[in-house]
Amino acid sequence: MKVVCEHCGLPFSVGRVEPGRALYCCSGCALAARVTADAGGTRVVNAAWVTALGVGFAFFNQVLSWLLAVSLARHETTQGWATAGSLTWASLALGVGVWLALVFFLLRSGAPRRGVDIVVLVATGGLIVCAVAGGSAGGAVAGNAALA
Repeated sequence: MKVVCEHCGLPFSVGRVEPGRALYCCSGCALAARVTADAGGTRVVNAAWVTALGVGFAFFNQVLSWLLAVSLARHETTQGWATAGSLTWASLALGVGVWLALVFFLLRSGAPRRGVDIVVLVATGGLIVCAVAGGSAGGAVAGNAALA
């Protein structure tokens, strides 16, 4: 079914339309639509927007560090392995930071499903603890992807 983006007006296809739900062509339009506008219609930056942008940037860098580590480790050279190890630890550090930020903002948001949220936080936190203990950044990437 063809629909129009609520933010930019670009037509795109979706499988199913839910009544009353805004549809966006990309994550950029969805993020831009969440930025509130003042009485004059000018877009202003708010705390939720800055938080989403910052956590998204940190998560992107976590995934990027992990992918670079995997790519370098495949070359099987001494320098490649050393750099891959450093990038793995950088990805793990970013992963812990992203998880803590997501936990903080999720608990602060006052979401109605606290029980489900706590179970997800414990499960993803367990993935990250196992990843740090094993020195494998893939588990931290998976944990944060599940939580986000």
